[in-house]
Amino acid sequence: MRCNFLRIILVAIFYLMGAPAYTHEINNIRPMMSEDKKYTEYWEQYFYLGDGSLVTSQFLIANFPWPVGKDHGIMLGTLITPEGELYVIKNGRKPGKWGFKEDSLDLVIHTHRLSGNDDNLNVHLENTMAIVDLQLKSLQPVLNHKSYSSKDGFIETSFYAPNLEGSGHWQLGKEAGFNPLGPLHKVEGVKGFGVHVLMTDKIDALVKNWTRIIGVSKEGPKPFLSSIVRPDGTEDILLKIFDGDQTIDSFSDVKITYQNMIEDEDNKATRPTSIEIFAKSEKGTLKGTVTFTKKLNHFNLTEHLNFFEKTFAKSSPIVANFRYLGDYNLTYSTSMGEKTLTGKALSEYTDILPAKKVTKKRRRNRR
Repeated sequence: MRCNFLRIILVAIFYLMGAPAYTHEINNIRPMMSEDKKYTEYWEQYFYLGDGSLVTSQFLIANFPWPVGKDHGIMLGTLITPEGELYVIKNGRKPGKWGFKEDSLDLVIHTHRLSGNDDNLNVHLENTMAIVDLQLKSLQPVLNHKSYSSKDGFIETSFYAPNLEGSGHWQLGKEAGFNPLGPLHKVEGVKGFGVHVLMTDKIDALVKNWTRIIGVSKEGPKPFLSSIVRPDGTEDILLKIFDGDQTIDSFSDVKITYQNMIEDEDNKATRPTSIEIFAKSEKGTLKGTVTFTKKLNHFNLTEHLNFFEKTFAKSSPIVANFRYLGDYNLTYSTSMGEKTLTGKALSEYTDILPAKKVTKKRRRNRR
């Protein structure tokens, strides 16, 4: 049972196999439930909590090759405590053992639930590792990246909730060393985003790297950035300045420079220590730096697998997530003057590499 579940996780996160290229308008309320044998779709949420914790969750639906089959639901989440301890929360369910509503966002996988209506969103994660419960308000309308096609498939990406704020609590469980539950941590000042992805090819054929940054300071205008670099070198960039439910400006002419790239010794993935931004809009310009200051977590699923699982993962793309609490120092200039924007930002740089080639050892014939 455990091996089968972890095989599903690996296929979902790394493999994302190909399908003929065609485009659908992404539906942020419910999964497509395509009959295509290589269909994959997920809702992903990132939150920085007021106590310094980080919570991520990915509700994934996909069809997989035999012997796993189609219509599987998986929830893969992480909780990083203020002390920097990582706890992985994950469960998968066969067809008929998970569900969703047709007319509103409501995904239930095992005891995990992502639900919402109008501007409200609720995220509930629960198993023997931990319990996380967050109540959130969506302050901005949907933002969509351009659809992108590879030779064998496509990807569509929609920030269904690009600016979320709220409150909630988290609690560690028995699998984390408590009997049965640890202390209840109530949190205010929860800030983050929700993004929905639909794809029909391997991830390394659709995305080379992905930078996501959102300001999490308490007061004042904050940046929102999502920059996807495709395998062909093209960039698709969303850059906004938000102030609560107000959009101060949107930028269409954006240049991003990645500074001081560092290579990971284990998997050869790279990450910047900072990025420089220069952008233009109809109102003015934005320029400055976001520095990845405090490491929250460098997450690579293969680091949490046993020998058998790592062997299975060798044929899958490498997805390295570098998560930081950053510092932004930006100057926003218009005909009305200049304004300096400074503060903290939840920042992630994801580097994606093709699977490592495994060389087969030739056996010597016995004489």
